[in-house]
Amino acid sequence: MFDRDEERRLDLECLRLAADFRQIASDTLNPDLKSQCLRMAQMWSEQCADRAAEPVAARAVAVH
Repeated sequence: MFDRDEERRLDLECLRLAADFRQIASDTLNPDLKSQCLRMAQMWSEQCADRAAEPVAARAVAVH
């Protein structure tokens, strides 16, 4: 079962990954890399949003 600190850590990691991919996308001149990084940023943002919308009990069950 996740405790609040673990949930917060996972949420922050998702947001950090999304931010890192957005930064890479803004730094690159390669359009293919930019597109891929933006897709990855969106995926990690959605992952975090999905976790936030999921009831706490369901998150605890999903881990086991």
